[in-house]
Amino acid sequence: MSENNPDFNKELWLNTPSMTRHCLGIAATGGGKSNFLNLQLKQQMMRGGGCIHIDGKNSKEAIMEFINLARLHDRWHDVRIINIDDATLSNTYNPLMRGDADELTARIMALIPQEGENFFRSQAVQGIRAISGVIRDMNIPVTVEDLLVIMRNESAMRWLVQNGPKESREYRQYKQFFESLQEEDRRTGTRIMSERKQQFAFGDLVGKLSSYDSGNAARVMNVYNPEVDLLQSIKQNELVYVALPMLSKEQIARDFAKLFISDLQTAVGQIQNITPKPSPTFLVLMDEFSSYAMPSLAPLFEQARSANVSLFPFIQTISSLKDRKNDLSEEFASKILGNTYNKIAFGLKDRESQEMMSKLAGEYKAEKKSFSSSDSISFQKGNDDTSMVKAGGRGRSHSESVTYDYQALIRPEEFGRMNVGEAFYLSEDSILKVKVPLVEVPIIEGTEDEKLDFPRFKIPQCQGLDMINVYNKVSGGGS
Repeated sequence: MSENNPDFNKELWLNTPSMTRHCLGIAATGGGKSNFLNLQLKQQMMRGGGCIHIDGKNSKEAIMEFINLARLHDRWHDVRIINIDDATLSNTYNPLMRGDADELTARIMALIPQEGENFFRSQAVQGIRAISGVIRDMNIPVTVEDLLVIMRNESAMRWLVQNGPKESREYRQYKQFFESLQEEDRRTGTRIMSERKQQFAFGDLVGKLSSYDSGNAARVMNVYNPEVDLLQSIKQNELVYVALPMLSKEQIARDFAKLFISDLQTAVGQIQNITPKPSPTFLVLMDEFSSYAMPSLAPLFEQARSANVSLFPFIQTISSLKDRKNDLSEEFASKILGNTYNKIAFGLKDRESQEMMSKLAGEYKAEKKSFSSSDSISFQKGNDDTSMVKAGGRGRSHSESVTYDYQALIRPEEFGRMNVGEAFYLSEDSILKVKVPLVEVPIIEGTEDEKLDFPRFKIPQCQGLDMINVYNKVSGGGS
C-alpha cells in the first residue's frame, strides 16, 4: 500500500481464465466481506453476466440491496429470488426437478450425516435409489411432498408397484425393495408392510424432508413447473439470490443449501455437454460455504471450469473446511484450497487461518551475511631486564560467511492487522495488498413492496406425480 510501490492506487482486474479457476475468500466478521461481495455483484451485472448469490443471512434489507443493484444496471428483469422462509418474497423452485436417479439419490442422501450407522444408511440409499429409479423411469416431475407420501404410506408404495413401467430394470429393483419391506401378518397370513423395516429405511430422511412439506418452504418448493430452473438460469445469465435463514433456522437452511448446491452440480454437469457456454463467465458466490459444504461437492470445483462457471466460496476460518461434524476432513480442505487458483483474505482473527494463509502466500530466499575479524599480539621476555618485555609477534584475521534462510512473504500476524476493507490477494504468480472500494447502493424511493418488487411469472400448469391425491384416492378405496 506504500506510495513508492509501482502498483499503488492501481485497479486489480481478473481476466476470464483466472476467474474460471475459482477464488476462495476468507474473512472474520467485520472484515469487509459484505462490501466485497456487493462489488463482485456490481461488476458482474455491469458485464451482463449471470450469477448465483447464496447469502448466509436472510433479511429484507439484503434482498432489497440485491434488487436495487440490478435496477441500477438495468438488470431487474433477470432477478430471481429463492427464500424458503418467506414465500411472498420468493420465486418458486424445485430442487428435485433435474438429475437422473443416481443424482437424485445423492442429493437427498446429502441430508444424512455419513457418520451414522452404516446399516441404516445403506437401507436409506437402497430405498431412495429404488423410488427415484422408478419415478424417473415414469418421466414425470416429483417434489419433496411426493417423496414423503411414498416413504410414509404402504398404499402409496403399492400404487407405484401397480402403475410403474413394469418392463424396466428400475421397476424390478423397486418391486424387490418394496417386497423386502414386507412381512407376514400373523393373524391373516397376508403380506403387509413392516413398520420396523420402514422406519429403518426412511426414518431419518422423513424427519429431514418434513421441514419442506409445510409452511413457506412447501409453497416455494412443492411445484412441478417452477419459476427458477438452475440450468436455464446459467444459460440465460439470470441473477439468482438465495436467502438462507441461518440465524433463525440453521439446520433447515443448511439442508436446503445442500439440496440447492447438489442441484447446481447437476446443472453444471449438463452445461459441460452443450454449446455455447455461458458468456461472460457465470459467477457463483457461496457465502458461509463451510456451513453446507459436503464431501461430494469437491468434484464441482474441478468440473465447473470447463462449463465457464466461476465458484467463489467464502469462509470465516480454515478449520471450518475440515469440520468433522459436517462430514468434512483434511482431504476436503486440501481439495478446495488446491482447486481455488485465487485467494483473497480480509482481517483474520484465529492463528490457524493466519498461519495457513501465510503458508499459501509462500516464502522468499533471504541472504544473510556475517563478518568477523580479530587482532592478536604476542610478547616474550627480554634478555637484559626481567621487568622489560619484548614484542614477539602480531597477527590479524578476517572472515566473511553467507547463509540463506527462507522467510514468509506475508507473516501470519500481518493477516490480523488489516483495516476494514483491506485484504491480501494471492494467486500463483502475484501477491497484492488491496483496498476494496465502498459500494454504495442507492435507496429506491417508494413503499417496501415497491422496493422489494422483482419479476414473477405465471407458469403453465404441469402434471406431476401428485402422490397426495393418489394416496387420498387409494386410501379412500379408489384404484
